[in-house]
Amino acid sequence: MLTLRKRLSYKQAKWALVLLLILSILLSAYQVYSDWQAEKHNIANQVRATLDVIEYPIVEAAYALDEVETQKLLTGLIRSAYFHEAKVVDDYGIEIASAYHPTEKLPFHWLINSVFTGLEHTYHLPLYHDPAIWVGTLTVQLDADKVVGRFIGRNLQLVATVLSAIVILGAGLLTLFYFLSSRPLNRLIDQLSYLEDDVNDPEQVRFAHTSREDELGILSRNITALWHKRKRVEGQLAKSEAYFKAVLHQSSECMLLADLQGQILDCNSETCRLLGYDAEALQQLTIDQVDAEQTPQWLTKWATESPDTAKTFETEYMRSDQQCFPVEVRGNIIMLEGEAHFLASFRDITQRKKDQEQVQFLAYYDALTSLPNRRLLNENLEKALEEALQQGHVGALLFIDLDRFKAINDSMGHHTGDALLVEVAKRITTELKEHDTVARIGGDEFVILLPQLGSNIEEAEQKGARLASILLNMLSQAFYLNQAELFISASIGVSLFPAEQQDDLPILQQADTAMYEAKDNGRNGYRFYRPEMQQQLAQRLMMEKALHQAMKEDEFYLLYQPQVDEQGNIIGAEALLRWHNDALGNVSPYEFIPIAEEIGLIDELGRWVLDTACVQLKQWQDQGLPATFVSMAVNISPYQFSKEGFVQDVLQVIEEHQIVPSLLDLEITEGMLVENIASVAEKMCQLKERGVRFSIDDFGTGYSSLRYLQHFPLTRLKIDQSFVRDISADPSSHVIINTIISMANHMKFSVLAEGVETLEERDILASIGCHRYQGYYFSRPVTADIIADYLFKQTCLPALPSTTS
Repeated sequence: MLTLRKRLSYKQAKWALVLLLILSILLSAYQVYSDWQAEKHNIANQVRATLDVIEYPIVEAAYALDEVETQKLLTGLIRSAYFHEAKVVDDYGIEIASAYHPTEKLPFHWLINSVFTGLEHTYHLPLYHDPAIWVGTLTVQLDADKVVGRFIGRNLQLVATVLSAIVILGAGLLTLFYFLSSRPLNRLIDQLSYLEDDVNDPEQVRFAHTSREDELGILSRNITALWHKRKRVEGQLAKSEAYFKAVLHQSSECMLLADLQGQILDCNSETCRLLGYDAEALQQLTIDQVDAEQTPQWLTKWATESPDTAKTFETEYMRSDQQCFPVEVRGNIIMLEGEAHFLASFRDITQRKKDQEQVQFLAYYDALTSLPNRRLLNENLEKALEEALQQGHVGALLFIDLDRFKAINDSMGHHTGDALLVEVAKRITTELKEHDTVARIGGDEFVILLPQLGSNIEEAEQKGARLASILLNMLSQAFYLNQAELFISASIGVSLFPAEQQDDLPILQQADTAMYEAKDNGRNGYRFYRPEMQQQLAQRLMMEKALHQAMKEDEFYLLYQPQVDEQGNIIGAEALLRWHNDALGNVSPYEFIPIAEEIGLIDELGRWVLDTACVQLKQWQDQGLPATFVSMAVNISPYQFSKEGFVQDVLQVIEEHQIVPSLLDLEITEGMLVENIASVAEKMCQLKERGVRFSIDDFGTGYSSLRYLQHFPLTRLKIDQSFVRDISADPSSHVIINTIISMANHMKFSVLAEGVETLEERDILASIGCHRYQGYYFSRPVTADIIADYLFKQTCLPALPSTTS
């Protein structure tokens, strides 16, 4: 409730009384004035006349600032019957002189002053030296008691009557103001206090005076409209705040709200989860305790310089366990209740940072082995070459390519292949010094950069040859992966830099060329680059190009080499692939088969050989094969055998050409048996069930343990020609062959000796129990027509010299 002094009704009553009092005084003064109008007029005329008389000397004295003269003039002035005080001030308001004499106080002095208030008793005379120069002011005071005192008695009764009437009129006005203004306003105040209670429905508030057409009615209507508008705005603000809260607490993003002093005011559950606090504990912190960079000074500067600009930046936040982690923050300065606040949404970017680091790592390193890749190798090679040229030492580049890796990868799966590459990388790395670099540049290719191998070419060659030999020996040792014992070898090309006769071929390509030279010379070896190898590389590239076109140009064909028993009867034939190119001439299988394997043509080529051999077998089968003929041998590449659909391919060929499955003898290498025993055995058993035969080609030259043979459905072992060639001169070959024959007889395998070229070799083999042969002594590889002639004429071999080709 308002105090009495602050109520509008009190103020109205107070000012009404003041107004009535002034009015009564003015009425009384007017009456006195009317009675004494003539006298007052005379007094005024006399005053003015007196002032007119003294004006000139006073102006001259004031203009000259002559205080003595001015004082004399004022002293003479107040001696008149009307004045008791006079003074002169200059144009700056500074008093120059004054004169005064006390008045004689009458008993009704206070009344005289009251009556006299309605009259002019002070006169101000502006002093001008000339019309443009104001020099000061003369002020005089009349002696009121002397002028008015004699009229008091007669007028007291008149004044009392007037005052009584005024008091009665004032009481009436006060009552009128109360009922017309004060009381309605009090009621309006009471209704406004009703609105302060939030439980009251603002839609039901209606003021009692809204129907009035006066000021109170307008005020009531305006208050009603403003109040309802306020309630609507408050409702909208409440909805907006609720929406803001919902967005804050239901967002999947981490969000927190802080003031510009950094105090955390609110947060959602994602923020609590990520930072490791509960909401209450987090709201006790300041944001710089989470991120030291987000200080109050930083927030204030942001709100001052760019409050309307959202910022996205990366920083680190600290969890409750004091562990820091990277975050991406999108911050805004927002206004809440007229004050600036900092609203941040952020996310954990730890994984993104790791991904970026991984991308950066993969730009220079191999993902599988963590070795440098080709890009980093090239950068290091450029630096090494520049240093070698400046300092005069010799470096080397070793290009390592694994032999038979594709067969292992295809037969045993990429998982095993990858594991093998990792182990190879570990073995290679153990032999290097700190400043050396080993890189994996693709597939099964590794490159070793030795920046400072020697002070001259001779020393570098010796050290390079020693390291290559160590690597070859190390890589030829068994790898134990996935409960399998694997054997591989490698071919190494070595290029020295800077060479005295450096050609235009890049150093890496030189080492690559030397590596291919090592492969062409039997693999599992190393070669140093020589300039003449570039021509060999060009020939190889030409051969690769020609191989890609050979199938389309029908340049491949098959020859057949007979297999005979001890009486010379043909018991089978081996299909042998040959290639004739117009530019290259007749190319040996030993040259183009490894290249076909490397460039991925061996699968297509192997399928063509199998299909063509079966077409020929079908022709002979339809013509009536002799009883002695038991099989057509077809070599199967490890890459071909390792294909997922190999069994289906063979069965499809058999079905397509309608051959007797038991007449098909698939020759596989000994090394294939140890690469993935379970997979190889399963494929062999599936084909064996359909009658297909299996032989091991070049038996005795592989790395497998003989105990593996019991796991496979084999039909025959083919003794490698290297043992047959030395059988007459090398007793150890004789022992090996004898051992193979004994083992085969024990395991119920037949035995066939390859490469029999003389009668002596044939007789020795027969004497130790080998009765099946293949070789130049009996017949070179010949065309299908010649084999057919042998078969159907039942010719006994060896053949005549004219039948060879």
